[in-house]
Amino acid sequence: MRWFLPGILSLLAAGPAGPVAAEPAPATVSPPQATPQAAQPVTAAPAGPMPPAGPMPPATPGATPQPRIGDPVAWVRTLQLLQDRVAAGSLSAHASQPMVIARINADLQNAGPDVWADPRNVRAAIVFALSGGGPAILRHLTTQGSLGNPEATLARGALAYVEGREAEATRLLRDIDLAALPLTLAGAIGLTQASLTVTENPVRAVALLDRVRLLLPGTLTEEGALRREIFTLGQIGDLRKFETLAIQYLRRFPHSIYAGNFRQRLAFQLMRFDVGQDADRLATLNRILAELGSESRRDMYLLIARTAIQAGKTASALVATDKALALCAPGSLEATQARLYRAAAEIVTLATFRSGLRTLRSLDRAMLPARDAVLLDTALATADAIGRGLTGQPGPSETEAASKPGQAAADADGPASLIPKAQAMIDQVDLLLRKASP
Repeated sequence: MRWFLPGILSLLAAGPAGPVAAEPAPATVSPPQATPQAAQPVTAAPAGPMPPAGPMPPATPGATPQPRIGDPVAWVRTLQLLQDRVAAGSLSAHASQPMVIARINADLQNAGPDVWADPRNVRAAIVFALSGGGPAILRHLTTQGSLGNPEATLARGALAYVEGREAEATRLLRDIDLAALPLTLAGAIGLTQASLTVTENPVRAVALLDRVRLLLPGTLTEEGALRREIFTLGQIGDLRKFETLAIQYLRRFPHSIYAGNFRQRLAFQLMRFDVGQDADRLATLNRILAELGSESRRDMYLLIARTAIQAGKTASALVATDKALALCAPGSLEATQARLYRAAAEIVTLATFRSGLRTLRSLDRAMLPARDAVLLDTALATADAIGRGLTGQPGPSETEAASKPGQAAADADGPASLIPKAQAMIDQVDLLLRKASP
């Protein structure tokens, strides 16, 4: 393991993103060397306890590695430090994950019974498993039958969670008092409890995530708890706290490896608030996005607009495109995208149908990314159907449809949201025509 040392030291040289709480190493063990540890795995909500995405990668082949200096407490403490660099945006820390976790996992499983006689080492193994390390070490420990309590209950509960047995994990971990646990373990168990309870009791999940954030400030654990809490608040409609914590995240973790995923989910959540229908919610949106630079703010408004188009929320799409256009350079790709999204929203309303159609026809399809080109095709096909309804013209014949495979593909595979919304408009037009022609 010594050959890992220079790389890990360079990753940690800038210091952790914040203080990291860990249990002190047992007094009988030598001080730990800096050892390679792992960043969190890449998932939609990766920070905190998460079941592994797949089998643990094998250790790197080669010469037999030298015995590790230190103990599980020291190894997991270094893991926490490295993961905090991930929260600060370190790509190198993130990239080191598979090899490092595999080696730590092997070291833990090769540790002798005397190591596991110390409860602090058992707790460290639980934290490791809940931090992306996988279930192998907990399977090993729980089959030995030598763990005392509460470590035995915690290990079984954590193993059930990592293996996806949520009912059993809930039964074992639901009533664990975080105040009775060391800070690092309390953070891992608290995130697990929140994950297990969020569907049934989101208010309790918010309280748990609040507590985890306060336990481990500046760490990847806090970053993950903050992300999860923001979207849980969106679920329950607590707009004021949602705004406060979203702004806090954008200020505290702007460079996190997971910030991109956060912004995509944030755009979806803001769209769900339907800001085009509520001035207070629009003000909330603007205050949150004011934390971003102009380019990032423009991109977020565009993302919100496109998401709103897909969800059929035309008022929100129009508001977001207006905000985006004010930040776009004339003739730029972003300006073309904003005009597309605005026009796609306009064609489903009679008052703006013709102006939206003119805009759609004026756009340069070649400028657009593939998915926006599909959206343009879908919008044009839908506008054509609405236009035929307005004029009482029949739809295209089977021969005409067959001669336009690109349009047929757009009709079939285009953004699903635009079509239902426009179809409702077509139904209205048909109804009006029937009334006008008894």
